[in-house]
Amino acid sequence: MFQKVIGALTAAVAFLTSVVQLIFTPNVIRIDFDHVVGEIRPVHNIGRMPEYELDSEMNRVFAEANMTSCRTHDINCTDIHRIFPDFSRDPDDESAYSFEECDAVMAAIADAGMEPFFRLGISWSDPVRDRDHLTPPADYAKWSQICEHIILHYNEGWADGFRYGIRYWEIWNEPENSDDIADNHFWIGSDEEFFRLYDVAAKYLKNRFPELKIGGYGSCGFYALTKTNAINTGATPRNQYFITYYQNFLRYIQAHGSPMDFFTWHSYTTTGKNASYIRYVKETLAKAGYGDAEIICDEWNYNPMENDRIDRRYGANQTSMLIMFQNEGLDMAHYYNGDDDGTLWSGLFVNGRQLSSAYYGFWAFGQLYQLGHQAEIKNLKLKDDLYAVAATGEGGQALLIANVSEKKDRKLKIDAGDYVPDKCMTVNENCEWVEIPLPDRIESGSMLYITFRHK
Repeated sequence: MFQKVIGALTAAVAFLTSVVQLIFTPNVIRIDFDHVVGEIRPVHNIGRMPEYELDSEMNRVFAEANMTSCRTHDINCTDIHRIFPDFSRDPDDESAYSFEECDAVMAAIADAGMEPFFRLGISWSDPVRDRDHLTPPADYAKWSQICEHIILHYNEGWADGFRYGIRYWEIWNEPENSDDIADNHFWIGSDEEFFRLYDVAAKYLKNRFPELKIGGYGSCGFYALTKTNAINTGATPRNQYFITYYQNFLRYIQAHGSPMDFFTWHSYTTTGKNASYIRYVKETLAKAGYGDAEIICDEWNYNPMENDRIDRRYGANQTSMLIMFQNEGLDMAHYYNGDDDGTLWSGLFVNGRQLSSAYYGFWAFGQLYQLGHQAEIKNLKLKDDLYAVAATGEGGQALLIANVSEKKDRKLKIDAGDYVPDKCMTVNENCEWVEIPLPDRIESGSMLYITFRHK
């Protein structure tokens, strides 16, 4: 009896000690590579590419990062009115379609090892010059039939087409871009007119292609939840309109029984704020009866206005977003964008197509994605500005960490049980991808990619 009591006390002390260690030593990252907590999801995808041609050296880097998807928004030739330029024509008439340019884009995306994430709608447009293309279609059913034939062309070979097996078809993009209809770059119509277009198109396409994923609508985001202005959007009331629009959209599609396999939204702010937006979207979709819908952030970039240049910190910031997306359960994401102009909005390349600090974060996450399984990190809480995710699989074990603190280095100690660090990669101050000895701290504005071996 005495021995049982002593044994129970010993076990209790051991448990309390482990809890205390987890709480009061937050910089010790404790990993259990033998405990899988989920799958690594494709949150490291892109919108747009530098080139739309086969055998592109530039595009090959996306395959090397194990990216799975490229969103077609702002690739103008994929717009509905470019593919079907005369709305008066018969949707069943092959000659009414102009597929040539879009075919080249689809082929280049597939050649880079990615699947197109096809946005059905219109790219950024001038409200005056392009007004005719921004106003609601004269016939929503006919517009849906045009989309049907685009899907047939790329998935079922219609009109000398292809069999790409494209799964995701997104209805529109940022219809609420402005609460002033006359100044909207994507939709010059009322809110309810768009809700009705979504309802008609989603029902038609889902009935026609039940195996595909139909969703939308490329929401402008949820900045008002954190009292944050979207980049270049002006006053807070406009940001509040984004949320009001979203709530009204959910009410409309719920009342009309509209299908929605996935919901897409956009955000150009910091990692912590985006984490709160993901939780909000999960909660509101569940309440509206769409809890099974995938949540996809298909335009994001870590606040370009807070990154004044594409330096090492820029890469750490973008990497922290990838880690957070995974830890918060986001289903997919597309960085805006994968072009090569070297601006803060397309920061995977710099200085004449040189790979940037951000690209290496995407590459590192791509290695986790290839491993396949997310491993448990046991810490109850890391420092607020420290983000970490671990992965395991037949190819090995790895850890990705980003420190987005403005000034503070963070002490670093890793406890991985029977596994020990093998190789450590980082972006140095010259923004080069280099191997270094495992440090005892992770510097402010930096990230580490660490592989492991069994003891």
